[in-house]
Amino acid sequence: MEVFKNHIEIIRDIGYNFYIPSKLKENFNIPKQNKEILITIDDGFQSFYIEAWPYLKKYKIPFILFISTKAVNKKGYMTWDQIREIESEKFAFIGHHSHTHDYLINEPHEVFVSDIEKANSIFKDKLGYIPTIFSYPFGEYSKLMKNYISENFSFSFGQHSGVIDLNKEKYELPRFPINEKYGEMKRFKSIINYF
Repeated sequence: MEVFKNHIEIIRDIGYNFYIPSKLKENFNIPKQNKEILITIDDGFQSFYIEAWPYLKKYKIPFILFISTKAVNKKGYMTWDQIREIESEKFAFIGHHSHTHDYLINEPHEVFVSDIEKANSIFKDKLGYIPTIFSYPFGEYSKLMKNYISENFSFSFGQHSGVIDLNKEKYELPRFPINEKYGEMKRFKSIINYF
């Protein structure tokens, strides 16, 4: 958590704004004059709710929390009440991360579609809507998966490193992994200077 706070302080010291995910749809094809930082969090671990959520809430820092529906309410994961609490804030957005979070690339396409549809049903029941922003489990996807997602979602994220600019495909958006393994300060300072 201390490393995460240091990252946020560096972003603020440089003067970058945080990107509000609701702007993706309306502004995606409009060139930005100033770089902004979009925070995404995968999986809905209980540790996010306990450690990071109070901090993000205090400073109203926008982010997308990608949820795999099967894990919700399981040990080590958030509950639906906690997810609804987060989702009720205007700066917090819930994203779709499949149902099982299984590695579905090698499965028949029907298995992938069934997995997404099961999650859709649960999201509709628990949140009242289906999130329109998707994150591929493990950040990997096949052409069939991407085609299906592009017909049913507004945007999707992989896990390949890179910045989002006008040349990026909105169903193959890159993200830099920043965690205990890839979050050291030297690397982080380099990443946020990419244009």
